[in-house]
Amino acid sequence: MKKPLALIFTLGATSAFGASYQTLPKGVDMFVLKQVMTSKVESKYDGNRADNALALSENFTSSKLESISSAMKTYFNELKAISPDAYNQFSLGEFKAEAYAQATAQGIGLAHGITDRLTVYGSLPVYHIKSNVTFRQSQKSNIAAVQAAVANSPTNSALSTFVRQLTLQLPDTNEQLLQSMIVNYYHYKALGSWEKDALGDAEVGAIYRLTDAQDMGFAMALGAVLPTGDADDPDSLQDVSTGDGQYDGFVESMAGISFFDSVLQFDLKTRFTYQFASKKIMRKLDDPDVPLSAEKETMSEKLGNKFDSTATITLNPTSWLNFNSALIYSETGATSYGAADPRVKAVLEQNTSSNNYWGKVGVGFSSVDLYKAKKMDIPFEVNLSAQRLLNAKNSYNYDRFDLDFRLYF
Repeated sequence: MKKPLALIFTLGATSAFGASYQTLPKGVDMFVLKQVMTSKVESKYDGNRADNALALSENFTSSKLESISSAMKTYFNELKAISPDAYNQFSLGEFKAEAYAQATAQGIGLAHGITDRLTVYGSLPVYHIKSNVTFRQSQKSNIAAVQAAVANSPTNSALSTFVRQLTLQLPDTNEQLLQSMIVNYYHYKALGSWEKDALGDAEVGAIYRLTDAQDMGFAMALGAVLPTGDADDPDSLQDVSTGDGQYDGFVESMAGISFFDSVLQFDLKTRFTYQFASKKIMRKLDDPDVPLSAEKETMSEKLGNKFDSTATITLNPTSWLNFNSALIYSETGATSYGAADPRVKAVLEQNTSSNNYWGKVGVGFSSVDLYKAKKMDIPFEVNLSAQRLLNAKNSYNYDRFDLDFRLYF
């Protein structure tokens, strides 16, 4: 299970109460602390936008197994020559696997007002991720029937005699044997319960406000995402990456308008992110139906560029309380790989583009105006929000909950 979570962890450098285009006053600093939690990730939207459970079911028949390696192909060719019935009946059984992942993340950010129009900021998240894979044998193997079919079949070469003897010595299969095959033949880490703590990708940027109007405005931001997080582990089937493993550059626009003395606000933020190519160690998967390979290759990986857009409506009934809702759209282009084998390239690039639509609601509290009126000692803001995935393509399905705390000094 690779990359089940793609948390948008932008801490932001603007006020949760102010318009999206507002920047910090000159000389003012802001400290941001963010907590993100997700529900269990137990399903995924496919390329046709159908939501499917993270469960796999596979019957290890001769036609499936012979594609694993040339040695397996030779074995089954000889088995077919000895006894076509044995070849057609051969099955190690059906196995079913169920998986889930869950993440929490904490992030810190700092922002500083260089001028009234220019704000610089940086942020860094830390993830705690748990995932679990359980599998069971839902259908027993028919090794006994295969052995009975080859027991008295004639052989015409030393190789066919060896294949018959090997078949007669095959053990019955179970979950432990499949785990052993994953670890000892394919050289993956064992499946089961797994968790880790790791840094995410850091972000640095600058926001420049282009307007001075009170009820509307526009700002632009430039920045970079740094590869401080953990990229995918090619030796783990259930690893959850906390970073992409390469540098990103982004440009962002922030526009907004308010009515009724800022009681009602409309904001639109859009971001384009260019993801630079990098070298990665990848498993050489050459069959889309068999997500396992014992071979690895160092190849170039160019992740698809990203486009994110957030449209927000905010209601400010008082200067210290707000209610907000947003529609979030995110799209990532297809990934390209520099694999030497065209079949491997085609399999790795399959279904790598994605998009998703989120609905978000939140409530916020601010002491900034109370601080200015000398009614509170500390200027801060707190915002609590919840997000739900409305529809998606090639994206994992989960709910998300955010708690933001901003302190000004």
